[in-house]
Formats: sequence, structure tokens, C-alpha cells
Amino acid sequence: MRTTPVTAAAALALTGLLLSGCATADSDAPASEAEPLVGPSLAGFDPCSALSQSDLQHVGVTQPGEQVDENGEIGCDFRGDDEFLLRISKAETTDLASWERQRGVFSSFEPNAVGAREGISAVPAGAPEFSWCRQIIAVGDGSVSVEIKYNADTGRADPETCAKALDIAQVLEPALP
Repeated sequence: MRTTPVTAAAALALTGLLLSGCATADSDAPASEAEPLVGPSLAGFDPCSALSQSDLQHVGVTQPGEQVDENGEIGCDFRGDDEFLLRISKAETTDLASWERQRGVFSSFEPNAVGAREGISAVPAGAPEFSWCRQIIAVGDGSVSVEIKYNADTGRADPETCAKALDIAQVLEPALP
């Protein structure tokens, strides 16, 4: 097949038009469409209603929770039957990298997984009167935490407390956005 200069010029012109049309369409797109998609939002997540009554009873909680707001985290405190405090909280802008930067405030800090989500099991430092563990779960650009706190005199050791926090987090994980 023989290509004439007219055919070659027409093909180049058509390619140029197609490419410029694509560039125009992309540059005319609103900024929100051009930005990368982010993960799910925690704005509508309510820690006090995240677990059903039967789920709460399964983990040893029979009383309704009380809403709390501490250090920018919105949460809910539940009192457990065997003298523990369960707190479920959300941090809409605190992702796992932010928790990693706070690693120094924990005596134990271990990356793990909760279902298909990345997580961190962490024991806060400097609270010898409590056996306390926090299971952190990645949710979009934020995180949800499940904290268990026992009185150290009557409660469990930290590894048992962390196992309970992980168990509760696994029950909670399907309800996360």
C-alpha cells in the first residue's frame, strides 16, 4: 500500500484533533472530578449505634453507651459486665500514618489486620493502674478505634485485653463504611 503525502497529512491532522479534544475535555473537568478518589468517610458513622444490642451482649455489654468527645475523637463509652470500659471512637482525619507518628505514646505498637482492613494493636504507655489496649482500624482517610480498659488490680493482662479489643473490632469491622 502506498501512502501519499495528502493521506499522511490527513492522518496527522486527525490524530492532532483527537489528542487536543482529549486534552480539552480533561482541562475543562471540574477540579473535584480531576482529584483522586479518597476512601470512605466516617462523617455518618455513629460509634454508639455501630454494634447491635446482640453484638454488645455477645462482648459483655448490657447497658447503653454514653457519647464522648475526647481530643477530637467522637466516641461512645460502654461499661462491660466484668468491670471493663469499652470505647468505640472515630477519628475522621487520623489515618494509620498519623498513628505511626504517635508511636512514642504507646508501650506496645503492632501493625495487624482486622478483616480486610489494616490495623494497629497498641497499648498506651504510662497507665499502670489500667490494663488498656487500643485496636485501631483504617477507614478511608481516618480510623476507628476499639479501646478496652480494665482496672489493673482486678483486670486481665495486656495481651488478653488486646485479644478482647481485636475480637470486638472484628465484630465491628463489617459495620464500618
